[in-house]
Formats: sequence, C-alpha cells, structure tokens
Amino acid sequence: MASFEAPLLDDTAQRSARLVALGLLEDLVTERRRLAEERESETLHDFRVALRRLRSWLRAFGSVLEGSVPAPCVRRLGRMARESNAGRDAEVFLGWLATAGPQLPPRERGAVRWLTERFARQEREAESELEGRLAKDFDRTVARLEERLSTYRVAAHVHAGVREPVFAVVVASLLRDHANDLRRRLKRVSSVEDIEAVHRARITGKRLRYVLEPVAPHLPGGSELLARLRGLQDALGDVHDAHVWLLVLRHVVADLAMEEGRRMAHALTAAGTEEAPKRRRRGPPRAGLVALARLAHERAESAFARYQAGWVDGTARAFHDDIVRLADQLDERAPAALEIERKFLLKGLPASMPESMVERMEQGYLPGDRLVERLRLVEVGRKRTHYRTVKVGSGLVRTEIEEETTPEVFQAMWPLTKGKRLTKRRHRVPTGELTWEVDEFTDRPLVLAEIELPSADTKVEVPEWLEPFIEREVTGEPQYLNWSLAR
Repeated sequence: MASFEAPLLDDTAQRSARLVALGLLEDLVTERRRLAEERESETLHDFRVALRRLRSWLRAFGSVLEGSVPAPCVRRLGRMARESNAGRDAEVFLGWLATAGPQLPPRERGAVRWLTERFARQEREAESELEGRLAKDFDRTVARLEERLSTYRVAAHVHAGVREPVFAVVVASLLRDHANDLRRRLKRVSSVEDIEAVHRARITGKRLRYVLEPVAPHLPGGSELLARLRGLQDALGDVHDAHVWLLVLRHVVADLAMEEGRRMAHALTAAGTEEAPKRRRRGPPRAGLVALARLAHERAESAFARYQAGWVDGTARAFHDDIVRLADQLDERAPAALEIERKFLLKGLPASMPESMVERMEQGYLPGDRLVERLRLVEVGRKRTHYRTVKVGSGLVRTEIEEETTPEVFQAMWPLTKGKRLTKRRHRVPTGELTWEVDEFTDRPLVLAEIELPSADTKVEVPEWLEPFIEREVTGEPQYLNWSLAR
C-alpha cells in the first residue's frame, strides 16, 4: 500500500484526501498489471483488496471529494468489484478443497476431485468475464479519476479568506463513526449461525480499517489497532467463508438430487419402449460431500471461537475506546478556533426585532483565572443540549474551544460553578451572511447584542431595527464579559 507522510494530517482535508485517493489509485493500477501478467493464486485477491480500499476511501470521504469523483466512475468501479466476486469465491473454495482433501479417507476424496474440476472451470470462466470487464472499463476509469482528483475548487470568503477543515479532524470524525457502527454490529454477533450479522460486522471492520490505514503509522498505537482489526477480519472472514462453502455443498447436493429425479422420471416414461436409457452421469461420492460439510462446519466453529477469544468480555469495548482516544489525538492537531466578535450595550430589547430563533441558556463558570471553562445548558423548545467551553484571551479576538458533553458530565461538574452563574434568553437574528445575537438576561436588567465576524477587519453594519437601541459599544470591556457578569 502507498505510504503517506505525517504532514498530510495537518494539511487541508480537501488536498490530503485527494492525495491519498491518488495513491490508492496508483496501487490499483499496479495490481491490475500484476493480474494481467502473473495470474498467481494471490493476484486476484490483491487486486480485489486494492479495489476495495479505493472504493471505501471514495465513499468515506464523499463530501470532502465532492466534484472529483464522477458518478460513472463509481458505477464502473462497482461493476469491476462485482465481476471479480465469482472468480475470488471459486479461488477461495479451491484453496480450501486443497487443504481439506488430505483430511478425508481415500474412498471419499473423489468428491474433492469432482468439485475441484467443476470449480476450476468456474474460475476460468469468471477470469474471462472479469478480463472482459476490465478491458472495457479499467483504463478509462483510471484516467478520468486521475484527471478529476488532481484538481479541486476552493471557496474563499472576501473577509475570512479560505476556511477548509483539517484532514486530521475529518479522519477523527470518520474513525468515531465507523467505530460506533462496528461496536453496534459486533453486539449482534452472538453465535456461529448469525451469518448475516457476521457479514455486516466484517464489512464494517474493513471500512474502519481502510480509513485508519493511511494515518496509523503516524499515531501512537495506530499499527497495533490495525493488527487487531486484521485479526477480527480474518476470524469473521473464516466464519463467513465456511458458511459459503456449506451453502455451495448444499447447492451441489440439490443439483444432484434434481438430476437423479429427472433420470428416474425419464426411466419411468421410457418403460416399455425401445428407447435406450441414457447413461447416468457420474457424480461425486455422497459420503465425501458429507465429510466436506462436516469439515466446513468445524472450520466455522473454530473461527468463531477465535473471534470470541479476542472480541468478547469487554475486549470490543476496549478496542472502541482505543479508537476514540486515537481520534482525540487527531483532533488535538487542529489549530485553536478564534472567536472574533463585537459587543454592544442596549437600552432594552428591540421592539421591532425581526423573527428570530430563541434559546434559553443557563451557564456557569468553573474556578480559574487564566483558563476559563464554561458549562452551558441550551434549551430550544423541548431539546436540551449541554456544552463545555474553554476561552482564552480578551478583546475583539479570543481563542475558543467548545464541545458537546453528556447530561451526566454536566450534572457532575455543575456544583463547581456555584457563585458564578447566569441565565438569559438569546435571540438569533440572521442578517445577510452574519447573525446578530441579542442576549436578554433574565436574572438582571441587562440586554447585550453581539455579532461574530469572519475576520477582525470585517466592517460591521448595524441594522435599522437595532441601531436606535444601541447605547454604546462594549467590546473588550471586562465588566461585560459573561464570566464577569456571572454571580
């Protein structure tokens, strides 16, 4: 797999995601060349893995890659993946037959030879169909993706300039989402017979792995987490494959039964006539099929035991927590957010204020001098949301970091704010691309208006409905900071 340098994490998501996608595309081209030239046992597998990596990456970063991944390319990549399925299934089944054969008594190995001949033909047919699909779609798809992924559009604000998300932060969000999904999927896997749940969990684990792979070498513990994901994928993959083999054997037995039924029906119809009976086509020994089914079932049981040993009794939760900690490390690479705002003291609540969204707020401040941490409860209708916020600095431009928290964490910390609290109603009034926030304090006779700006030199135009109520600007005056007003 292509390697990527650590600075990629601190670049913009738009650029870094495209560079990774181009690297994965280059890997796919390499595996396509090997598939055409070598046709060894693992070349199809390696090609399929490269194709899955690319498709998974394009899917995961769809919003970031917007405009660079044409829909026809996505459809053609999907068709290539589907065309490769039959050949890979036959290849895996033949590999298992090669290991299962020596485990059977000599009199039962005829079933292995019969199945090997049958699925070798299927593998050759599948290879031919895949080659036809690749000849039609591969080169033009690669050329189109290389062209589109190599450039992208950037929107710049006239005052704030270019504001693009950092790659590390986008990856962190995706890791959390995929880890949460995997945890839910694994909870549904309770027995070796939960084949659909096993399949879904395996696919989810692969998608998490493909997001993690490019960044894992640059993060403490990243490689270990990848190894654990591969172990999960191998165990669940073996369970899934064994069930597929059992299904194949069932279909073979059903086909043989139907053929026997047709032969008997023909014999009954031809009874008393001079028509010569057709020679019975020789099939595999039935005992060999039963023995193979037993081995497949044992393989599934063994693989499921491996899964249970590594992913139950809290291990899955610990893995989830490790992924979340890794995501937190990625978030820490983001530059601190700047809050740029101007604040005005009002004579009262504007009488002709346009329609606005009203939020009820209750907030308190934890003890601290240089580092000010705020707890805030926001109610909009019946919805209640809890936040933790840290602010540093004063005046027009300050550093602000905010995150949503749980009601439990909020309630545990709230007593620490005793003596430093306030309540207010906030009226959010959109004006063009900006929003005025009018705070009507409910624990004292005070009304303030503030507006957050994209840059410090942005010119503020006071709207007509607000201008008559402005007493004076109080930006940077310490007594009008919420921290100072809290009591």
